[in-house]
Amino acid sequence: MPKAMPKAAGAKKRDEKAELVTKIAKALGIPVSEVQMRALRELAASIGIGKPPAPKSAPPPPAPPPQESKPKAGQALPQRLFLALDQRGLDGRGMPLEVIHLPCIIGSGRQCNVWINAPRVETRHLQITREGDGWVIEDLNSEHGTFLGDQRIRRRVIKNGDEFLLAGYLKLRTELR
Repeated sequence: MPKAMPKAAGAKKRDEKAELVTKIAKALGIPVSEVQMRALRELAASIGIGKPPAPKSAPPPPAPPPQESKPKAGQALPQRLFLALDQRGLDGRGMPLEVIHLPCIIGSGRQCNVWINAPRVETRHLQITREGDGWVIEDLNSEHGTFLGDQRIRRRVIKNGDEFLLAGYLKLRTELR
């Protein structure tokens, strides 16, 4: 059985925790409760006990495995997907990132393929997969959602030039090349 911490040491740890949480909340511009919740979500995801999936009326059909075949003579190469985040970059259109590893997880967790350090973006916010000849984007039950225009999306086939909003404010533009 672990030894009880002296009262002074316990109070010191609580003060240190409160100070750290307050500094993070102020730096990100989010409430203290959101800082604590995101920390818990990231810790849970890192040990494999992420939040439970939202109840669904009927499970979606299983996705076919990605086809990794070489194009035949005269056949076009498969389209590559690039993502541009929040209109940032030297050309004003955003620095494009090519989606290579699948599924491509996008979120604020450091283990994500595309890491976004932004308030309200979930630890594992959304994922991109390949289905047949197309690309699919899927919101991972994020609290603040993924939007195309003013419509919240759960799952959608990606089209060239789609502009998604993560958590209602961060732009993610898609380019098929």
